[in-house]
Amino acid sequence: MEQWKAKVAIVTGASAGIGEAIVVKLVKYGVHVVALARREDKLKELAERLNGKGNDYGKVYIKVCDVTDEQAVKNVFFWVDSTLGGVSILINNAGTVIVSSLLNGKLGDWQDMMNLNVMALNVCSREAYQSMTRNKIDGHIIQVSSTAGRSIIPYFSMKMYNATKHAVRVLCEGLRHELQLVGSKIKVSSISPGAVSTDLLINMFELIKEPNSTVQLNNINALETEDVANTVISILATPPSVLIAEITIVANGSTIQPHAQPSPAVVENLLKS
Repeated sequence: MEQWKAKVAIVTGASAGIGEAIVVKLVKYGVHVVALARREDKLKELAERLNGKGNDYGKVYIKVCDVTDEQAVKNVFFWVDSTLGGVSILINNAGTVIVSSLLNGKLGDWQDMMNLNVMALNVCSREAYQSMTRNKIDGHIIQVSSTAGRSIIPYFSMKMYNATKHAVRVLCEGLRHELQLVGSKIKVSSISPGAVSTDLLINMFELIKEPNSTVQLNNINALETEDVANTVISILATPPSVLIAEITIVANGSTIQPHAQPSPAVVENLLKS
């Protein structure tokens, strides 16, 4: 990680969960982090907790930013270019899952998932490429995806989320291809975690679990957010000649393809929700 010490990383969805864990880990390795999220109070708490720890640590800069707003994203990258000299690392972590059936789901829910999980990721990647190129930085773009991009989730009302993560996988390889064609040395990697213990997982679990089920979230095999953050560090620690293009991580005892069949009661409840 010595190659990234005192360099600048942008992390989206940085106020909680996986994004927060990644910020914490990068700062410990001396990387300066521009943390993006919509919740200013959470960002301020994060910066207060991490800043001022000494010269061996990176500094956290916070920017309130809705990454589905293209102009807001452009403004952040302009600030990073003009104030910090450009970005070396982009971690596209912001994402959402909305339980919404293909049979009676709302267009707005589908668009929200596509806008954040796919379009915003692509806009941030584009702006990172342009910043790195302007500043002659051979940087690294890391997309935090999901095993949902490598499988079909058997739970009801999850297929649009599936589609967004499959799109991320295609866009990762597509970005690598276009960078290759223009002779760029910028790296593009993707991480596909299985279930991760976050508020997002808790909310989803409550919607899809069987009625009267006694199973609790802590009984489910799930990664911790730090596991994903450690994987980010492993990817970044590779020498310039090596690229970890894709990596899939799951909790021990889990599978990439979930194996489950929802009961008629769950399907009925979700259709009514």
